[in-house]
Amino acid sequence: MKKTFLLLCGLLACVSAAQAERNDSFQKTVIRARDGAGDLVHKVTTLTGKIEVRRGTLLIQAEHGILTEDAQGYQHIVLSTLPGEKPVFFRQKRDGGENLWMEGEALQVEYDEKAELVDLSSDAKVRRTADAVVTDEVTGEHIIYKSREEKYFVTQLPGGSPVADRRGVMVLQPVRKDPLISPASATASTHQ
Repeated sequence: MKKTFLLLCGLLACVSAAQAERNDSFQKTVIRARDGAGDLVHKVTTLTGKIEVRRGTLLIQAEHGILTEDAQGYQHIVLSTLPGEKPVFFRQKRDGGENLWMEGEALQVEYDEKAELVDLSSDAKVRRTADAVVTDEVTGEHIIYKSREEKYFVTQLPGGSPVADRRGVMVLQPVRKDPLISPASATASTHQ
């Protein structure tokens, strides 16, 4: 059983990948899990326990997952959590700087390699960080993050409560600094 799982992981490591950072597309996929059962004919693997999916800078962690591969070799993985378990977590480096990241969590996360997107459902949260500081944060029922274009979409899940406030929330940090507070303006004002 373990040999079949390791063989499947080795085969899956040879396929191309999704990314926000362009180099991630050309990295191998490494999947670790406590238990795995693979069907090599139908290209379906069931994973459980401390799952880690890594491809370049992309990291997804969960407790339960089902991985499939299409005829062209693209991977699709659905990761989920049960009540009392930690949410599914993802993190990926963004292009454009040394320490720029996109990260998030939800009760279910789908990763589609071909479309290069992360689909977060139920209690979804996505954060954009720069130098370990959150620059933007989005919460909602359903968030789709397209890593290739670095775009996200927030929607409601069908069939939710009509009385609850189900709107998505975006918190955008200001890029501009208050000139009365910045150190540069304080120095400039003392030299006048």
